[in-house]
Amino acid sequence: MKSFFTRQTEPFVYHKYYLLLQKRWAEKMKSVTDGLSKTKLIWGLLFFTVLTSGYLIYNLYRTFYKQAEVSTASKIKTINLKN
Repeated sequence: MKSFFTRQTEPFVYHKYYLLLQKRWAEKMKSVTDGLSKTKLIWGLLFFTVLTSGYLIYNLYRTFYKQAEVSTASKIKTINLKN
């Protein structure tokens, strides 16, 4: 149990594909947002936040308050085990 609380001596190494994907994503986002002013960036962030939180609230509402669409069985049939 003591080994869980000791400091890690060697640094964590990420996988090369993860680092490549992270680099490409950063380059893509930089090229998309290069010409935008600070105000436009803030409005874009607010729009993205409202859009994603609305989608989250919609999914939660649909999950918890959706009418059950389960069809009920017409009649329970018993199995006759007599031979």
